[in-house]
Amino acid sequence: MSESLTSVDGRTVLRMERRLAHPPEKVWRALTEPGELAHWFPAAVELDLRLDGKISFSFDGEDGGAGVVRAYDPPRLLEFTWGEEIQRWEVEPTTDGCLLTLTATYDDRPGSASFTSGWILCLDAMDSALGGRAVARDNYKVLHEQFVKIYGLDAGEQQADGSIRFERQLTAPKEKIWPRLAEKLQVSPPDGNELRVNGATLTLRDGNGGARLVLTQTDPAAGDYERWRELIESVAAEAVTAD
Repeated sequence: MSESLTSVDGRTVLRMERRLAHPPEKVWRALTEPGELAHWFPAAVELDLRLDGKISFSFDGEDGGAGVVRAYDPPRLLEFTWGEEIQRWEVEPTTDGCLLTLTATYDDRPGSASFTSGWILCLDAMDSALGGRAVARDNYKVLHEQFVKIYGLDAGEQQADGSIRFERQLTAPKEKIWPRLAEKLQVSPPDGNELRVNGATLTLRDGNGGARLVLTQTDPAAGDYERWRELIESVAAEAVTAD
């Protein structure tokens, strides 16, 4: 398995490669047949397999968005949109099976560790299903934090005007994060989704796999950047073990 994260024309591009010991035709069915997708894809899918064909996604019967087929060349290439995201799946024959490549293009760079970890577990499930094996359950939270470090997503932004901004995806929900933040800052948890303290504004919203923390400070003192980064990472570490 290999993963890389780049930017193209202002959008984030995640590329993942997975060598599979299964024939290309079998992997293609796993990519395109709803009954096979149900074993590993994160959403239920209904799709019209043709160029410009419609695709719909759902989670437990709830609307999960829609898309359109942008490229279709069986059994080699399937590209489609899912909302604003573009997913390109390529299957290349190898001597012992095939190489499966996912290229995902999207705007939410801070969510990249979540996306990478999720797709790794999904592709593990695909491989297991194709091989007739039970799906191993890896620790998503630990995997997520590893990719935060690999991609440098724990770093904030220091602007030219001196202000700082952090946007950090966490692996626990808001109701688990606010008490930890408040305790470390020695304040009471807020009633809503925003907390102002020590010249900074902290907000929490629902993210992919947990709360998304955004911290901004317009006039930081010397050392504030590192202090905030240390605080955020300590909360992130505790979120991994949160029940």
